[in-house]
Amino acid sequence: MPNTITIAGAAIVALNKTPLLGGEGREGLAHLGENVAVTTGVLLQGHPGLASGATPAAGDAGWVTLLSATATQGPVAEIADLPKFVKLGAAAANPITLEGVQ
Repeated sequence: MPNTITIAGAAIVALNKTPLLGGEGREGLAHLGENVAVTTGVLLQGHPGLASGATPAAGDAGWVTLLSATATQGPVAEIADLPKFVKLGAAAANPITLEGVQ
């Protein structure tokens, strides 16, 4: 897969902003891997970033749900507008790979 980033564990990942390629402010594909079996809960969260430019803490109030699990989800989900930072949600027991990002 070209231009991929894998999010695992408690990592908070910063996406780059590029004029032509995917990343912050652009769409991306989330390959759920073994998380496809999860039927409820938050799989992926995003944060637009702090005014200071610092990485937000895991408990910061700015985190929002990008992807929730459903009983009918497929192995790949499109996220229309990615924020600056992403992390796994509480329901994600396995890594999620974002495709089409920098």
